[in-house]
Amino acid sequence: MRKGFFARLAVVNIRKNKQIYVPYILACLFNVAMLYMMLFINHNAGMKTIRHSGDVLMITTMGVGVIVIFSFIFLLYSNSFLMKRRQKELGLYNILGLEKKHISWVMMLENLFSALISFVGGILVGILGSKLALLLLLKLIKVPASFGFEVSVPAIRICLEVFGAIFVLILLVNIRKVYKTNPIQLLHAQNTGEKEPKAKWLMAVAGFICLFIGYYIAITTESPLSALALFFVAVVLVMAGTYLLFTAGSIVILKLLRKNKKFYYKTSNFISVSGMIYRMKQNAAGLASICILSTGVLLLLSMTVSLYFGMGDIMVNRYPFDTDAQISGISQEQSEQFQKVFAQAIEDYQVPAEKTVTETYLEIGCKQGKNGIMIGQAYSYSEDGNSVDLYTIRQSEYEKLTGEKTDLHDGEIFAWYPSERETDTLKIDDWDFAVKKWLEKAPLSAMTNLVSNMAAIVVTDSDFEYIDGLRTKMYEGLDAYEAGKDLTVHLGVDIRGSSEEKIRYGQAVYQALKDYCHSDGFSENTIVIGGVRQSEYETYYVDNGSILFIGIFLGALFLMGTAMIIYYKQISEGYEDQGRFQIMQKVGMSRREVKGAIRRQILLVFFIPLVMAMVHISMAFPLIRRLLLLFGMANTKLYVGCTAGTVLAFALVYGLIYSMTARSYYKIVEKA
Repeated sequence: MRKGFFARLAVVNIRKNKQIYVPYILACLFNVAMLYMMLFINHNAGMKTIRHSGDVLMITTMGVGVIVIFSFIFLLYSNSFLMKRRQKELGLYNILGLEKKHISWVMMLENLFSALISFVGGILVGILGSKLALLLLLKLIKVPASFGFEVSVPAIRICLEVFGAIFVLILLVNIRKVYKTNPIQLLHAQNTGEKEPKAKWLMAVAGFICLFIGYYIAITTESPLSALALFFVAVVLVMAGTYLLFTAGSIVILKLLRKNKKFYYKTSNFISVSGMIYRMKQNAAGLASICILSTGVLLLLSMTVSLYFGMGDIMVNRYPFDTDAQISGISQEQSEQFQKVFAQAIEDYQVPAEKTVTETYLEIGCKQGKNGIMIGQAYSYSEDGNSVDLYTIRQSEYEKLTGEKTDLHDGEIFAWYPSERETDTLKIDDWDFAVKKWLEKAPLSAMTNLVSNMAAIVVTDSDFEYIDGLRTKMYEGLDAYEAGKDLTVHLGVDIRGSSEEKIRYGQAVYQALKDYCHSDGFSENTIVIGGVRQSEYETYYVDNGSILFIGIFLGALFLMGTAMIIYYKQISEGYEDQGRFQIMQKVGMSRREVKGAIRRQILLVFFIPLVMAMVHISMAFPLIRRLLLLFGMANTKLYVGCTAGTVLAFALVYGLIYSMTARSYYKIVEKA
């Protein structure tokens, strides 16, 4: 054959199939650009100089991994659509005399041209957008930005390796399909009649069961730690249930509607139900993918946005005071010494203290049993059942903190325990304590743990020693605190002034406590934890800002995937509905009636995934709310607002995508 024939044929093919090739190349280009931008941030020399750069780079590296995996899956899916639309064309080439090796050569050239355009265009877009992406990240993590221009050679190399592998895999898949299928099959593939799909009740029931179990886990899981462990189980179950319901459950429901004669034998319903039975058979997997991608976008954005804008609440939960310190593994005498050092530091550094707190208590990790709180063997409380952190306070300490006279006797307690509010007694191990008063709120400002269940009791000195003895017995034979040297003192101070002043005074006080802890007389078990709230903002802005950046980045990627799947569906169904459009008019239906019937089908098919995604989000709400507690986020109203705003914004974008892609569908159909 004449030199350059195959290359010209490949170019002509791309040009003539621009309606499907252009979106495909744009999708490839977008994926290349996204990967380059993320790699650019990862390999940027300036990122290594900022504080907590390790945390940022760890999060962005995870983003790189997600983009690579998504690109492999999505581009293979996009290619399968291309091949499906071009089956007749490839079969015709074979009939006209081109051998399979010639067709393979043409496809290789088409693939090469697409890859070159995608890669070069993607790298150029990535280079232009990389600085904007970096500036956005630095803005979110509150780091001053430096201006300049640079190109990351390592990022280009990795992009070339990743997408080179993807395009080679796509080429191998396409060539295999050409060699495996005979030309007659290719030529008539699109004209082959379809059998009506069967109602697969077993798969439909399995889908409902998977979805029910996933929803049940999301709604009933109480512990944040359990929520973290069960989150991925629930995700897998919901994904499996979604695919099964779209592939099998939808057919079952449509056939049940068809059996309802009053509903079915109406012009609009007859056409819609009949058409959708075949439409769902072809598009179930794609619609399920749209649903899952939409759910992913909504979850990512709602969680990351609420974490970022809930920063103030998170910091207050972690640090109740501007400067906060908890010293554990000490005796009562050592607690008093730390309180003196704390007061002296405030005086020496002339700290403008607005409020101070000093509180000493005994904290024990226990098991929440059916009949009370069990102080069992060490570390056994978390193996089964629910755990509870028991805070025990001396009567004298409580009176000092509140100014309230307790007048407690041995065996009597004041109690704060949200799980038990109606009883006259509280069982702790084998001892039934008489509850003299149920406290309305937690008696200690140190009780800010959002992850564990908490309980607090105020007891007499002798009962305090008894409970301390139970804790000592709990750790018998283990390297742990001695009895009487297992207390914790919480020291906090709110400081008047600017952020800089709060940091300067707070660091001085906190350092004084740490220095004293390292002096003689303290065991290796004595530790100081806490910090200065204002100085910790930087750390949390780095972590949560990076997470929000990844959420926006991946949200955009998933949204692009959703848009492309919708577009491919519209184009595919447009060509399939051309013939149906003609037949409906020939049997007597007006053009308006036909168009209305088809519009109802399209609207129903493409908005079902959105509705389903909203249901998934609603059911996942309790589980996600408990997961956010692990990050210190307890503001439910903020999360509700962020979720509602995200859903509304996504619905508008989804509707816009549908509207734009629907135009292509109607142009194809109306050519009939």
